[in-house]
Amino acid sequence: MALRIRIVCPEHSAYDADAAFVSIPSTDGNLGVAPHHANEICTIEPGFVTICDEAIGQVSHTFAVDVGYAEVTGDEVVILAERAQDLSELDVEKVQADIQGFEEKLSNLSKDDAHRSYLYNEIAWCKLLLSK
Repeated sequence: MALRIRIVCPEHSAYDADAAFVSIPSTDGNLGVAPHHANEICTIEPGFVTICDEAIGQVSHTFAVDVGYAEVTGDEVVILAERAQDLSELDVEKVQADIQGFEEKLSNLSKDDAHRSYLYNEIAWCKLLLSK
């Protein structure tokens, strides 16, 4: 029996397919879900969703995700995340250039500029992408 996995972001659907197992970075620790898992809703923190298409332990896909929620119902897992990035499609050089650009913009802002928070979040996201 397969488990339907959907990763949905505000601007796009990042993933939608069947799998044997998924691991989700919940705020209470990693949550592993296989078919027939109990219904559950949890918050997720920035981290990595790993998907095993064929069998537990054989990772087929890894997605970096930002904050959001996950809902497990029956044999479906829906992950609603602010952002999601398939790491197999990651352009490392672009992410490194993005970090450099954000840090440069940050250095040009005053200490009390509200835009600093946005730039810190962008830098944190980029560093998450590069940490796997």
